[in-house]
Amino acid sequence: MHETERSFARPSGAAWRAEPFRAFFPLAVVLGWIGTGHWLTYALGVTSTYSCLFHGLAQMQGFMMAFATGFLLTAIPRRTRTAAPSSFEMTLAMLAPVVIVAAGLAERWVVAELAYIALFVVLLEFAIRRFLGAGVRRPPVAFVLIPIGVLHGIAGAGLLVAGAAGAPPWSMALGRLCVEQGVFLCFAIGVGSLVLPLMAGKPPPPDFDASRPARRAAAAYASAGALIAATLIFEARGWSRAAPIARGIVVALGIALGGGVWRPPGKPGLHRRLVWLAAWLMPLGLIAAGLAPDFRVAALHVLFIGGFSLLAFGVATHVALGHLGLDALALGRPKPVAVLGLTLILAMLARVAADFSSTYFDHLGWAAGMWLLGSTVWLAFLGPRLLGRESASRA
Repeated sequence: MHETERSFARPSGAAWRAEPFRAFFPLAVVLGWIGTGHWLTYALGVTSTYSCLFHGLAQMQGFMMAFATGFLLTAIPRRTRTAAPSSFEMTLAMLAPVVIVAAGLAERWVVAELAYIALFVVLLEFAIRRFLGAGVRRPPVAFVLIPIGVLHGIAGAGLLVAGAAGAPPWSMALGRLCVEQGVFLCFAIGVGSLVLPLMAGKPPPPDFDASRPARRAAAAYASAGALIAATLIFEARGWSRAAPIARGIVVALGIALGGGVWRPPGKPGLHRRLVWLAAWLMPLGLIAAGLAPDFRVAALHVLFIGGFSLLAFGVATHVALGHLGLDALALGRPKPVAVLGLTLILAMLARVAADFSSTYFDHLGWAAGMWLLGSTVWLAFLGPRLLGRESASRA
């Protein structure tokens, strides 16, 4: 059958567990619509209040965590050649980001943060049982940053709960920094060391072993994670210039040396170029925030929209096209992927421009609209394939 004639059937429970990204990637987009649509409804006058705290936590603890969870629950069993997540693990992992966003909407921050911590507990339990089993394949060295990222998340959630209970203001500031930056900066370097070379057509990094070079590399990655944590603490205590710049340098070195993004990918495919652009926009946004602290929030949206969002969609595109047998599309320039890239870049530019304009909330509305448009086109393109499997009638 031709591409346009394929029919799809709903996967079985076993198929969902074998390929968790099928469920988590669409969930991530829906949660992102809620977190981003918050600004569009306010700009249009549909709602009369807004919450920067809700927007930030919904995007990082809901949207981004759903993408990350789908990736990890898919990648870890395949790398270790171990069992897929159980139905119980899948259910808990899918409920947690939904509860986070719903509780955030209701301003039940303690409930949201407890659900966030519970999600990390599920992921840790899932990963530990598979990586520490006898005879399983070990992760690459840079994966030492994954538990460090998890610690950022758990510590950040605890600080946010403490801040809501009346702790000193710096605890809330540090909690937001840990949750909104620390977690995914560590994840980007750690997971990027595996994903970015594979996307570029290079050999994957070697598995972690007991050799001296591996131990030294692990110590270097752990030091990067510790430096990220230190810069977050210093920034929360008032080092608004030096701390983000130092963090940006650490991230740039991590993705350049670990992920190999100091040179462009050797394989064709638009989503690969978008991922490379996103990788460099992360440190650029951090360094810009330090150089221009008066426009810190605007600069950080280079990190959040151009970096994290574009990176998440780019990697998700690669995973989906690869697992769904759409390798020809992965080597080309599908129009929906081009629309996604263009709209996310426009969203980033509109959000940055907001702080320099006299129509601040109008710019936020345009930025949110562009983000929503691009993510909707992306989901319309891949959603039918993610949520269904091709029937046996395919020729």
